Amino acid sequence: MENKSLGLNGTSSKSLKADVIGLVGAATLGLVMLSPAMTIYGNFGPAFLESGKATPLVYFFALLATLPTAMSYGLLSRSFPSSGSAATWIAQTPWQKFAKWVGWMVFFYYVTNFIIQPITLGVFLNDMVHHFGGGTYRGTFVIGVLICLGFPAWMAYRGISPSVHGALLFLLFETAVVTALCLTVLWSAPAQGIHLSLEGFHVSGSPTGMTGILRAMIFGMLSFCGFDVITTLSEETKMPKKLVPQAIVISLGLFGALMIFGTWLLTYAAPADVLKKFADAGGMPVSEIANILWGKGSVLVSITAISAALGVAIATAVGSSRVLYSMASRKDAPSWFAVLHPRYQVPWNAMHLIFGLGLVCTLGTAKFLEPFQTYVWWGTTSTFFAMLTYLAVNFANLILFKERVFESPWLFLLHGVVPLMGIAIDGYILVESFFIELWKQGWATGQSVIVFDLACAVLGVGLVISPTLKRSDRDSNKLNKFNK
Repeated sequence: MENKSLGLNGTSSKSLKADVIGLVGAATLGLVMLSPAMTIYGNFGPAFLESGKATPLVYFFALLATLPTAMSYGLLSRSFPSSGSAATWIAQTPWQKFAKWVGWMVFFYYVTNFIIQPITLGVFLNDMVHHFGGGTYRGTFVIGVLICLGFPAWMAYRGISPSVHGALLFLLFETAVVTALCLTVLWSAPAQGIHLSLEGFHVSGSPTGMTGILRAMIFGMLSFCGFDVITTLSEETKMPKKLVPQAIVISLGLFGALMIFGTWLLTYAAPADVLKKFADAGGMPVSEIANILWGKGSVLVSITAISAALGVAIATAVGSSRVLYSMASRKDAPSWFAVLHPRYQVPWNAMHLIFGLGLVCTLGTAKFLEPFQTYVWWGTTSTFFAMLTYLAVNFANLILFKERVFESPWLFLLHGVVPLMGIAIDGYILVESFFIELWKQGWATGQSVIVFDLACAVLGVGLVISPTLKRSDRDSNKLNKFNK
């Protein structure tokens, strides 16, 4: 079945290109969004600081905790494949206004994740310049932002196939460097008298026992956010009811294995007190590890981070534009965003908005905060909307399959126990990470994030009840008549 949307000249055009993406392409975009390099660089330090040698156990638990929500995504994609993902699924329930609100939360989730990437590239470009003896400059940061907006735009505007191919190249590069860093630890450990053991997979590996593991679980769970971008490709994927769930399993399986194995090795890269001291000083332990193992070659960490930011920028631009396109097609957003390019068949106007927001929000926030603080601010902001999205998906699993729950013990597990577990886990992360921990961090990168997130949630309510959106179809018809 084809969805119709408005062409650039106001005439009817086909929907998103169907049967373009295969299993490898869908799984690739999921892995790019999860980003092995950025997870190691950004989350290994905080997790290690809390759990010590038990960090790989944290990532193992985080993978298990992510599975209920991932299963809900897979089950819903198998029955209701749609580029609108969570918003479309909630729209199948009787709560239509709630569905529209969820749609905007999903969009905020992807677009804020997109905004993080130009900031990331700018920060690491500054680090790379500093590595070669230069200073840290605002101008270098701005150049990094523009690069991270320009190149992904060139890929994303040209269609889904170039986007996936470009993202795959970045993924292969960053995965190779991260794997090489971990294998260097494995190679050099015997020469340094370091004996690898399974201590990292026991609670006793944590200096504070289970308490430290539970605290580190916050960072472990945040590392697994992003696999859901696969579901936004449903209308462009071959056999989506089969391949989208498979791609979710593959991406999470490969990513989880790399994180568990990689963090296990990295905890042996240097004495625990050295890494802890470096982390306490505000540095990234992985940078210290790279300096110890590779010396001048540690610049590859910055280069890999830049590569990863470009790859994730492509993935998030694709995901957020498809969500907004799907909402506009359902009349939940202005129908102007349902416009597709007649040649490339991509959500043309939706991407205009996304790249525009990337430029304005990145440079606007960086004017008031230092570049790294800007990264922290948008990173925590995006995770808030991720948890809301995941809660909605588990809720949709409960409601849409309620007739099947008591048909068999297996269906009771899939459509009853699984979503309830997902709701409990995601709810805990939401409360613990934001309304408790962030409030303790002061205004700049803590309380201001909470205020902004809640303001966006209220804005979502306003967009749902706005009479402007109710008039969007009539306005679109006037525009079409003018274009003709």
